[in-house]
Amino acid sequence: MLRRLLVGLPVGAVGAVLLGPELFGLADAAPFVQVVAFRPVLAVAQLLFSALLVLIRRRWWAVAVPPAVVAVVALGAVLPRAVAGPPPPAGTSLTVLSFNVFQGRADPVALAATVRANRPDLVVLPEAGQRYQRRLTPLLAGLGYHSWVTTSAGEPDSDGIVVLASSRLGNVTGSPLELDTRRRWMTLSGGGLGDLTVVAVHTAAPVRDLAGWAAELGNLRQWCTEGFGPHLVVGDL
Repeated sequence: MLRRLLVGLPVGAVGAVLLGPELFGLADAAPFVQVVAFRPVLAVAQLLFSALLVLIRRRWWAVAVPPAVVAVVALGAVLPRAVAGPPPPAGTSLTVLSFNVFQGRADPVALAATVRANRPDLVVLPEAGQRYQRRLTPLLAGLGYHSWVTTSAGEPDSDGIVVLASSRLGNVTGSPLELDTRRRWMTLSGGGLGDLTVVAVHTAAPVRDLAGWAAELGNLRQWCTEGFGPHLVVGDL
């Protein structure tokens, strides 16, 4: 049994690194950043693998125990996220639509139809620049949306964010943020937003620029810190 347990320990250790890289200081390193997104699926797969080992040969239970324990702990960490917390106190509702238009390639007609059908108060469109704004705006004529864009003329859609605010919110102001981010972000404030500030963001992707992605997540902390005031961060993280 001891020999089988010694076989199961490295299997469990590999599972622990994959399912909990932050415990080993690897949360900002590839490929662990990408794998974390699949943590629930990997944990279930690891638990099924352990059960299958026992079903094939009962005496292999000592091999199956370490990875099974790691999988149960990982599931215990992520499953509470699937349970809704207590509802917020009653207040003014704000409907927000956020959609990455993939370098300006999304169909503006279909997007305009979605906006017309749902009439959101705010629309945040990462990877949309002036070109996409010019294509979308005429399709929303008559709906009373004001729009802002973070890019200048000639910059690609992939570098921009287009933000729309319904006239129902009154005199809302959009201001591009001068931060050291790969793509410029924007804040919306005033009017019907009251004390709330909306931050439209598009962080660097954790693929070729892991350091930039981690740094930009650090920038987001200033709006997510308790006591800083009401903020809503919307976009592609």
